[in-house]
Amino acid sequence: MNGQTYFTAAELAEIAKTGGLMNFPHTKQGVNALAAREGWNALPSSRKRGGTKGGGGMEYHFQVLPEALQALIAGLQIKAGLIARHDLEAERDRRQLAAIRTSALSAEARAAMDARAEILLSIDGYAISQGKTRAWAIAQFLDALTAFVTRQVVEQRRDAGEILTDREATSLTVPLLLTSQDGFHLDPARIAKANDRSAAPVIKRSALYEWFKARDERGVIALAPAATKEVQPIPAAFADFLKFYARPSKPTIADAHGEYLKAAAAVDVLQRMPLTLSQVKYILRERMNNIEKQVGREGLLTLRSRLAYVTRTTDDMWPTTIYTADGKTFDAEVADPVTKRPIRPEITTVLDVVTRKVVGISLARSENQRSVAEALRNACVASGIPAIFYVDRGPGYRNQALDADVSGLMGRLGITKMHAAPYGSQAKGRIERPNATIWDTLAKRFTTYIGADMDKEAGQKVHKITRRELKEFGESRHLPTWEEFVRLAWAMVEEYNNKIHTSLPKFEDPQSGKTRHMTPNEAWAAHVAAGFEPVPVDQAEVDDLFRPYEIRTASRSEVQWNGNKFFHEALEAYHQKKVMVGYDYHQADRVWVREFDRDSGQPGRLICVARFGGNSERYVPLSFEHAAIENRAKGRLRRLDAKREAIEAERDGLLQIEFEGTEVADFIETAPTPEPAEVALVINNASEAPPAVRRRVFASDADLAVWALANPHEVSARQLEVLRDCMARSNARELFRLSGVDTEALRTLLRAAA
Repeated sequence: MNGQTYFTAAELAEIAKTGGLMNFPHTKQGVNALAAREGWNALPSSRKRGGTKGGGGMEYHFQVLPEALQALIAGLQIKAGLIARHDLEAERDRRQLAAIRTSALSAEARAAMDARAEILLSIDGYAISQGKTRAWAIAQFLDALTAFVTRQVVEQRRDAGEILTDREATSLTVPLLLTSQDGFHLDPARIAKANDRSAAPVIKRSALYEWFKARDERGVIALAPAATKEVQPIPAAFADFLKFYARPSKPTIADAHGEYLKAAAAVDVLQRMPLTLSQVKYILRERMNNIEKQVGREGLLTLRSRLAYVTRTTDDMWPTTIYTADGKTFDAEVADPVTKRPIRPEITTVLDVVTRKVVGISLARSENQRSVAEALRNACVASGIPAIFYVDRGPGYRNQALDADVSGLMGRLGITKMHAAPYGSQAKGRIERPNATIWDTLAKRFTTYIGADMDKEAGQKVHKITRRELKEFGESRHLPTWEEFVRLAWAMVEEYNNKIHTSLPKFEDPQSGKTRHMTPNEAWAAHVAAGFEPVPVDQAEVDDLFRPYEIRTASRSEVQWNGNKFFHEALEAYHQKKVMVGYDYHQADRVWVREFDRDSGQPGRLICVARFGGNSERYVPLSFEHAAIENRAKGRLRRLDAKREAIEAERDGLLQIEFEGTEVADFIETAPTPEPAEVALVINNASEAPPAVRRRVFASDADLAVWALANPHEVSARQLEVLRDCMARSNARELFRLSGVDTEALRTLLRAAA
């Protein structure tokens, strides 16, 4: 009615009736009669009603109507305008509320809502394009969906190699109504998404009608899947269960739940009801993440490996800014350079953090201050002195030789040492990964590899062969020599430094013209080309700079170190004064004596090189390395003595067990012991005695070895056994060498006899 100016007789009658206007007809016939009496039909403002449905009736202009009716219509029009504006505002508010609700939906629910809206819009569009009803379009959609599912089954059979019927083969050439542009033009993935809880592209007829009804009544927001029920808090009783589950021994859920029920049964029955096994499994599976469920079962270090981490960048750094180092026990056995016994060397690797280049290594028996110092020495001499030395908290990096203010390597070289945070091994990944890349790869190239990837049967076979050869010959040809190991280790470092590293920048390869990542050597060369210059070590000071120094007091031209006294005339002027004594790990016959600079705490001017002159304890100088080896040997012998004493005590205890004799029961018949018969010895002096065989006697094992090499075909099994026993002992082998026995030829003889 809002803005309407012409009215029919029926509309005027309805308006008068609804408004309660008593002086105006309330029926169509009455209004027509009034219009005939008043002559409204002949007025220019009146007009025939248009359209066939109007029946040719008259429409009367607002101005010809009585004033009372005009006032009533004007009031109704104002009211209709207010209602329309109210409805418009209500619709706007409803849309805003729907937008808020939509934004509050989860991504999964919003995707399902959009997919359902797309399907309903496609069905309505297909119905309009075909001039049919919605119900007809729904039926067509369901048929198209069934045809699509059938097509999928046929295609799967075809891909599996099955033979199709003619009808099935023909059906594959027919366009699908569900996906074609002339049909519903829908992606099957959208249908699967609309199912929300099912991944299959199938929708029921009832679901479609429910979606249409919900959309028409409440808008698109009503198509969103119903929210699941509110998540309930975890029961307080679950904390009691965790007391038995959150343990480092990692008990199973069933075992921890059983212990929890036993503890709950001992509590008053009025306490909270215990959780069932199903409830406990559900909470662990659905309500707790992988970190929460492992608290108490794993240590802090393991838990940190599951947490977020910060990536550190070195884009604005020069090489030698940071060196990092770490030690690794080699996963293969090599021959000890002295004893020839199998050992697993300890390798210390120094890496430049910026370029990922391995700048130095050391090969030793354990990760100690000497191996760390040697690796740092190699790195500084070859590539330059670093500003920061970033290492872990192992014993090789926390000692006086490195940290002392007076004589420590860090202070003398001006290097700042940084230790990795406790439980922060992830921060040292840049050195841990090369350790695995270089040394694990090299270890697997040896037949004596004993890592986790080694086949158990093959490893046991190699172990038996090497131990048998060590027992028989004192060494094994299957063990790589120390010299071979050192050569291959440095070759492996060079191979790593020339290998492409994905964490380094990319550049255009000048040979292939393709873009690839740099190698560590190429990254180092790129920095040099950009103006980088390392801080070098003066070649004239290389040895002394890395030589450890200790403070000693000179006395009567002598200084003492490692139990040895060293003499030089120049020390006479420094009697009872503090000096700094530098020593070499391998040269025990001399020490380097320097003045003690009290201002800097560092070694000063070189006074002299003092020589070993006299020692009340030893007549042969005892080097640092030999002293350590001797102390270790003494310790091993003490442990062997203690073990032998324990074995003998156990044996003596068994021999002291008393044995009580028992009498034979009187019901057992015992046979008398037969008397031995006399044997007559008949000597026939007429017969000739067989010639006596003389056994060859040797004055020493060395004489036996010399004779065996000269007469290999006459050596008996017992003599071979004696020689194998000698070759298995280091002192016997040394005696053979001093006696002029060719031990290599003897080993060859013993191997051939075996």
